[in-house]
Amino acid sequence: MSAQRAPGQKHESSAPERRVRFVAAEAERQPGSRVRVSVELNFEDRSHVAETEGIGTETIEIRLAALATLEAIREVTDTPAFRLVGVKLMHAFDADVILVALRDEDGEGARYIGAVPVRTTHVVAAAAAVMDATNRILFRRGEQPA
Repeated sequence: MSAQRAPGQKHESSAPERRVRFVAAEAERQPGSRVRVSVELNFEDRSHVAETEGIGTETIEIRLAALATLEAIREVTDTPAFRLVGVKLMHAFDADVILVALRDEDGEGARYIGAVPVRTTHVVAAAAAVMDATNRILFRRGEQPA
């Protein structure tokens, strides 16, 4: 069976894949309705756990997961930061879906969208949605055309 590629995707078997890998995400309830969200990512030989805290509503939990994921990406890749525009839990086609919108912080103003269905927890899906938005372009935006 042959591998499937998206239309327009180049096949480069000799080049190593430069991709940030999701390891884990979890929300831990704290006293006083607070929640601590931690996200762990891995890139090449580096791993980083980022944590954020806030009031423990579902809406805040997914926002904290997105922010922690952005912080972990910044730490493991040393790339320019993204700014979180928004994160939203939606119900579509009989499934919950997390959508995130990001912007470049370096002045370009480009917008990136990520979407992931909730398969386990909202926190994991929010982290995965940020990864969906960033992994496609993470290393391209610093490259200059040849």
